[in-house]
Amino acid sequence: MKTSWVIPITAALIYTNPAPSWSLSASQVAEISKAVTVSIQTENSIGSGVLVAKNAQGYTVLTAAHVVRDPEQKYQLVAPDGRRYQIDRSRIKILPGADLALVQLVTTQSYRTIKIRQANAIAEGSSVYVAGFPQGTQTISKSLFNFTEGRVTASSRQPLEDGYGLIYTNLTLPGMSGGSVLNDRGELVAIHGRGDVEKSSEASSINPAVRVKTGFNLGILANVFVPLVNKSGLKLEVTTAPETAPDAASDGLVLATVKLQSGDLPGALAELDKLIIAAPKKAAAYYLRANVYQALGDRIRVLPDLNRAIDLDSKNPRAYFLRGNILYANQDLKGALADFDRTIQLDAKYIQAYLLRAIIFQVQGDLPGALMAYTAMIKADPQDPLAYNNRAGVKAQLNDFPGAIEDFSQLIQLNPQNISAYDSRGHFRRYSGDVMGAIADYSKIIELNPNSIRGYSQRAGIYKDRKDWQLALADYTKMLKINPNEFEAYSSQLDIYRQLNDQQGILKSLDGLVRIYPNIAAYWFTRAEAKVKLQDKAGAIADYRKAIQIYRQQGDSNQVERLSQEIRNLGG
Repeated sequence: MKTSWVIPITAALIYTNPAPSWSLSASQVAEISKAVTVSIQTENSIGSGVLVAKNAQGYTVLTAAHVVRDPEQKYQLVAPDGRRYQIDRSRIKILPGADLALVQLVTTQSYRTIKIRQANAIAEGSSVYVAGFPQGTQTISKSLFNFTEGRVTASSRQPLEDGYGLIYTNLTLPGMSGGSVLNDRGELVAIHGRGDVEKSSEASSINPAVRVKTGFNLGILANVFVPLVNKSGLKLEVTTAPETAPDAASDGLVLATVKLQSGDLPGALAELDKLIIAAPKKAAAYYLRANVYQALGDRIRVLPDLNRAIDLDSKNPRAYFLRGNILYANQDLKGALADFDRTIQLDAKYIQAYLLRAIIFQVQGDLPGALMAYTAMIKADPQDPLAYNNRAGVKAQLNDFPGAIEDFSQLIQLNPQNISAYDSRGHFRRYSGDVMGAIADYSKIIELNPNSIRGYSQRAGIYKDRKDWQLALADYTKMLKINPNEFEAYSSQLDIYRQLNDQQGILKSLDGLVRIYPNIAAYWFTRAEAKVKLQDKAGAIADYRKAIQIYRQQGDSNQVERLSQEIRNLGG
């Protein structure tokens, strides 16, 4: 762990008049943030940045150093208007002592730059907004601008490791690092660096479907980045805020959070123990210590700290959510439901609370309740693919196949390349009688992935059911080109060739089966029978003998005698 340090405020700042006391609506702040936030991408990663100043050749973007630190990567910047620019690596400047970097955007296009407000700290409970471009997911592959609202939990007077000094509750995702942290006037107060989703512990020990987020994100305040940027030669225009009174408890909370997100769990626990002794009514300290205990696997100590945190601050939705997870793991489903309900009352957008409510209803066998819970989840976030996917499963259990198909269609609308959604919709279309719709879905899978064994297999199965023998055979043949050892393809082709009384086809299928399963006697004597019909007596005798060898090893004397008689009948 690096030692704490303070960056002095330098005379390079250009001070403006204090901002007025009025604040903007969330939608107005979102409009500002969208106009100044950029995406910084490589082939395999994504980060964010903020347009902080105009210069002779274009603009300067401030971001987190870890977003652009890799010297082997080629970085591309996506501007707010969607234009793409290649970044000259020689013009990326890593700022010393903090997780910060400057990127030069060379362009003649006109873009907005953000206003900056510098303060030594930000008051606990202040509204802040984080904007950036999270990484795409399996279901939503495109990175979309994300804007979230939250509140300051703590603000350290002295920046800690990598310059971090601000904690806030906003929901953040990987890819938003380097994005803006704005106040309610739409001014840049910090650069977002670390989100709890990136460093906090998985909830796999509680529920594998859910990751418990601490709500403790880390940002680098303007009083850190402004002097560093100015020292680099760029003159930032800033507004200064009144000095904030010292708060040792906030300092301790930030230090503990930095240690937690750096993986130093014992160090974080030690800091929180000291903090709670010094400030026994600091609700956030108990809540964070509960998270540390959870990360350490010490569940016995989690609940008392959560109960205390909730007693001191009954409006922290994450405390109820984590307690609900613990109660769920302890089989207290009623208590868990009550906590998830309270989570949603406090934060109507807390999607994971909706998810766990629905899962509990499913565990209890209350499918109508689960259906309503997933519907509420969709109402809270109409873009959440998991809600549609899980609701479709509930509808299928209720035999509402048209409803399941509708939900899978919605998933496809959210992401037209979601192969899993096409597969599921094709399944329910097939068994609802919409055979052509099912064929269309499996054909789409093949279009998206020409090497999809699943796509060819399901489409071939439909053709086979319809007795479209040639179409089915063609798909099974394509499966074998992808995987020459695909048992299903040989076996299904064998069935079709038998229907067609095609002895050459039967023989061809059996050649494949005996190759991949040479120790199954039935394939050998079945191939022998095919060879008999094709007048290949020598080949038939050889296959019968191979089958006899296997049956003899298995001690099946009846089959040995029967096949020996077949050989004698052939004159062997």
